Amino acid sequence: MPSLLRAAWIIAASAALLAGCASSGPEEEGDRAPQETPKQQERSAPAPPPSPPRNEKTVRFGTVDSVRVVSLPGTASGVGAIAGAVIGGVAGGEVGHGRGSAVGAVLGSVAGSMAGEAIEEQLTRRDALEILVELNTGELRAIVQEVGAETFERGDRVRLITGSGITRVEKLPRN
Repeated sequence: MPSLLRAAWIIAASAALLAGCASSGPEEEGDRAPQETPKQQERSAPAPPPSPPRNEKTVRFGTVDSVRVVSLPGTASGVGAIAGAVIGGVAGGEVGHGRGSAVGAVLGSVAGSMAGEAIEEQLTRRDALEILVELNTGELRAIVQEVGAETFERGDRVRLITGSGITRVEKLPRN
C-alpha cells in the first residue's frame, strides 16, 4: 500500500510540474493592459514613427508539373520524453523491492522517455504537399508546404512567393 501511495504522489507532483510549464498568453482577461480613455490619449506622447518596411518578396510564375502528399516530421519539444520518463519511472519502481525497485525505476524512466519522445513525434506529424513547378523560365522548383484549403493539379497556373528563405505556392485564378 505505501508504494501505491508513493506512486500517486509522484504522479500528482509530475502533473503539477507539467501544468506549471503550460503558458497562457496575454490574451487572457486578467493580463490585458487597461485601456486609455480619450483624454489620456490626448495627453500621451506623440505616436512613434511607423515601423520600417517589411522585407521585399520575390514573385515568380509557373505551371504545376506534379503534386504528391508527403509527411512533415513532428516536433520533439521534450514534453513527451519527460512525461514518458515520469510514467516509466513510476511503473518501473513498482517492480521488485529495495535495489530491484530502484533499478526498475531507472530502466523504466529511460524506456519511458524514449517511448514518450517517439509518441510525441508521431502525434505532431503533419501532412504536406510537394509541388513541382515549372517556372516560366523553364526551371523546375520543388516546394513543400502544409496542406491548406487550396488543391493543386498538374497544369494549374501558380505564383511562387519567396521571402526570408520561405517559398509558398498560390493558385492563380482561371481566366
